[in-house]
Amino acid sequence: MIPTMKDGRGCQSKTLTFVVISWFALLVKFVIAGMTLGPLGTMPTMSAIDFGSAVTAVLAIWLGREWTEKRKPQPSPQHPPPGEKQP
Repeated sequence: MIPTMKDGRGCQSKTLTFVVISWFALLVKFVIAGMTLGPLGTMPTMSAIDFGSAVTAVLAIWLGREWTEKRKPQPSPQHPPPGEKQP
């Protein structure tokens, strides 16, 4: 089971969890780039362009999700979701 976080709408979001983990991993990779870490050796360098490209790709996933969620019709009191009866 994949852990999830709640998004701004209060819904469980696997995508947001993926974005947060990916963002943290990219940040750690960027910070330790070029450092020598004992038995692990020297970490490969990561330029700002590489970092920016990777962050852009991760944010595109999140923004794509937000865009598709915004396009979904939101249930209203006058029009409940299919299968639900009106009060």
